[in-house]
Amino acid sequence: RMCAVKERFVEKPNLPESKVTTAAVSGAYPEILEALKAHGIRCVTTEFDTRLPDPIAYHADMQMFHLDKGRTFVLRGEEALKKQLTDIGYQVAETAMTPEPKYPKDVLCNMLNLNGTVLANLGVMDPNIYTCLEDAGLKMRHVNQGYTRCATAVVAKDAIITMDLGIRALAQFLGIDVLLVHEENVFLDGYDYGFLGGCCGLIDKNVVAFTGKLDSLECAAEIRAFLEKHCVQYIELTQNQMIDIGGILPLMELDA
Repeated sequence: RMCAVKERFVEKPNLPESKVTTAAVSGAYPEILEALKAHGIRCVTTEFDTRLPDPIAYHADMQMFHLDKGRTFVLRGEEALKKQLTDIGYQVAETAMTPEPKYPKDVLCNMLNLNGTVLANLGVMDPNIYTCLEDAGLKMRHVNQGYTRCATAVVAKDAIITMDLGIRALAQFLGIDVLLVHEENVFLDGYDYGFLGGCCGLIDKNVVAFTGKLDSLECAAEIRAFLEKHCVQYIELTQNQMIDIGGILPLMELDA
């Protein structure tokens, strides 16, 4: 008989310490879900939220915000997602506000929680999340970019890749190593292009998973060099063009 796998919550959002066993992912791309499953990752899958803009209505980083170990927010009324998160042991709170399909009313949950500091457009963040961050003693730093989480690929606790100048400036100020890229080859239906942060997520302490082929990007060589510099390996979940799915958000990991 197989002995049960011991799991624990990912303590610091976006920064697993061991092999990820469960992640929150868009339910729109079966081939990506299958590929994650093949890597031993169960998926908490999102459904289409009619209140969000169509192209990003499935995006996990639009529908939820991982606060800290075992605690997460979901958009008010996001019942199916809430149930899946509760089923794996998370305490789930809802946003105070209901999203609307026009920016900035759609980005209530879209913030980057990085190693105890939350980068976000503080003017458009949901008030319940704001209060909770204050209570938890997490530092908050303002950037103009409302889609902060989508716009940032997390490589390590002190290393990110972004296309956003404001995020780069703030992150550098905080002592984070930043690779700034200009990239228009990320596919996101309905937009000219998507964000790099929406195409990936760490699935182990030093392994990032990409939704498509790294070589489909203009800045593939720069990204490879940056990952190497930080001793991070990568896997490609498909051999297709890189696609912005709203991120791969690690939730549970092996209790090593």
